[in-house]
Amino acid sequence: MFIMVHHRKIPPPKDVARERILKLSYLARESSDSHLGKRYMRLAEAIAKRLDMPLPIDIKRSYCKKCGHPYGNLTRVRIKRGLCLVTCSNCNDVRRIPYKQ
Repeated sequence: MFIMVHHRKIPPPKDVARERILKLSYLARESSDSHLGKRYMRLAEAIAKRLDMPLPIDIKRSYCKKCGHPYGNLTRVRIKRGLCLVTCSNCNDVRRIPYKQ
């Protein structure tokens, strides 16, 4: 007796990780609880590290590296001499992002 086995295609781990990272970053931005937002961003970082893949640039620049707090409406952004200075509203850490004029 032969049994038919249907194999479903399993997506590669990096595709699954990318989806989860995007979902976690969205949840972090939409969360009203700052501790929950930090937790989501730390989880997204951990997933990226585990699979040795970089975070997408828009996600990488959407939260503070020092405290993990997602940037929001209270974040201060200043433009000066080819740099974009982003100051975290939670820990006052300044991030300098170069840009072309």
